[in-house]
Amino acid sequence: MYINKICIDKFRNYEKLDLDFSKNINIIFGNNGKGKTNILEAIYICAITKSYRTSKDNECIKFGDDYCNIDCEFEDKNIKTNIQVYIDNNGKKQIKENGIKITKYTDYIGKFPVVMFSPDDMDIVKGSPKNRRKFLDILISQISKKYVVVLSEYKKTINLKNNLLKLNRNQIDINYLKILNEKLAKQIVEIVHKRKEFTELLWINAKEIQKNISKGNESLNFVYQTEFKDMDFEKVLKTLNDCIDNDILKKSSTKGIGHDDIIIYVNDTEVAKYGSQGQNRTALLSMKIGEFELLKTQKENVPLILLDDVFSELDNERINFLLDYIKKYQVFITTTTVENIKMDNVKFFDIEKIRTCEKK
Repeated sequence: MYINKICIDKFRNYEKLDLDFSKNINIIFGNNGKGKTNILEAIYICAITKSYRTSKDNECIKFGDDYCNIDCEFEDKNIKTNIQVYIDNNGKKQIKENGIKITKYTDYIGKFPVVMFSPDDMDIVKGSPKNRRKFLDILISQISKKYVVVLSEYKKTINLKNNLLKLNRNQIDINYLKILNEKLAKQIVEIVHKRKEFTELLWINAKEIQKNISKGNESLNFVYQTEFKDMDFEKVLKTLNDCIDNDILKKSSTKGIGHDDIIIYVNDTEVAKYGSQGQNRTALLSMKIGEFELLKTQKENVPLILLDDVFSELDNERINFLLDYIKKYQVFITTTTVENIKMDNVKFFDIEKIRTCEKK
């Protein structure tokens, strides 16, 4: 699978932009603040249905305009698919596939798998647990439609429960609270099972990458942590119901998958707390390539690779390893300079020339 072309209209800092891509390496280079990342963001939205930079769709609209539009042409086995994303200032988003409106994003996510790697991704290794949960949820969602549905249902149910708990104690219907706990218990069992399964699958791929990058000097391990480890439905439900009094006191659910985490170890040491900067970067690189390998084996389409200014985060050894690894696939790279990039089958896009053509 690859992208032939993209047309961006009133998106971020672009009035209008049309680009034709290579099936191999595409490098967008130039000074910061000119819109390189915005092109990758537009591709990502067409694949995942939402931005990786903001939770508010209308922030993607060019300042002063009422809407933005992205047209992207994917091709797989000589079959072309046009994806159109429309967003207006009211936050309304509409996605069409070959002119037909997509009504269920759960049936769409993962059709065009993608792996995104940006400097902010260091927070996956070093940041809070929510960053690792988000990383894992996006990975699983591209593979399992059922997971997308269950995760969405869980979020709705936990919101209903939390809104109920905000009421005064004498206003809370305990029977309804227990019904919500039953729903949550079923959802938690499924989500925890999938998160545990895919943490292990990711580790199987990532540990080999870590070993290769470090030339055998570093071993990588992931430990999935959850409050519901090895619990079946009955045990999860009992745990939730046992916390009802405390939930009412705190006016919020005190148990849930919002506390799940992946602890990352390098040579049996928790890398976020005690690892060197180089070990943290290698762990992230291993996770991202492991993500790509997992998607590649689980999906019919080979994932797109989006690398946003990652060269600023990696040393020459890791850059060379990454470039050698990705050279067989369609890749989109943003960078400030191309002086040290020595690769074949590369199509370069000078951001200044792109913007000049845009203004014409």
